[in-house]
Amino acid sequence: MKDQILKAIYAIFSDWSADKKVSCRKGCSTCCTQNVTTTALEGEIVLRFIHKTNMDKWFAEKLQENRPQHRPKMSTNDFARACLQGRDVDFGEVTNQAPCPFLEANICLIYPARPFSCRMMISEKTCSTDQPALVSDHYFAASTAVSQIVEHLGQKEYWGNMLDILPALCDITEHIAIAQHLNTTIMMQARMQTLTAKPLPGFLFTEEEDKTVSPLLNTIFNTRVNGKRIENTLNGR
Repeated sequence: MKDQILKAIYAIFSDWSADKKVSCRKGCSTCCTQNVTTTALEGEIVLRFIHKTNMDKWFAEKLQENRPQHRPKMSTNDFARACLQGRDVDFGEVTNQAPCPFLEANICLIYPARPFSCRMMISEKTCSTDQPALVSDHYFAASTAVSQIVEHLGQKEYWGNMLDILPALCDITEHIAIAQHLNTTIMMQARMQTLTAKPLPGFLFTEEEDKTVSPLLNTIFNTRVNGKRIENTLNGR
């Protein structure tokens, strides 16, 4: 059920952002670094894709060769809660710009299963190591809000750097084909480095941004999956 909801959210956001001005093209991978955050739910989708496409050994080798140098200090919803409560927060400075290990010739080999953190990344101008991605405040507010919903969907499970989440999940029997190529110490250390996905405390967008963001959120909340509105499922009803 959660998988279906997540895929519905992906599709709705893709439709909503389809008319946005972007310079991103296939082979453009400046934003594809090792700083991707994800939920366990999204990680499961990646691992199933890897097994389905017979990339188990290759994938395990990439996980072992590339351990995260940057890990967020709090999840997106933890950060939002702190902001809403007026507390000073440190989300953690991103210092590692090393390329994502799942790239080959600047092409993402897990693209169909990529998490939302990747799906939301766009730039209105061609970016580089010296020129960060350029997006409007409204787009950033909307994508952040959807990130919060995705985390809420995966609450109480792993949340963190994708390169920790993926090996942490490999101790599940379903993923033994990948785990058998992984050092068990790496899996154990990865679990210790993860955070926990938290429920949605509220959104951070401004009253002006609400005009852009609310229609998107309403579409998500009112979409039915297996006969139930997504909002009801998110609220445990």
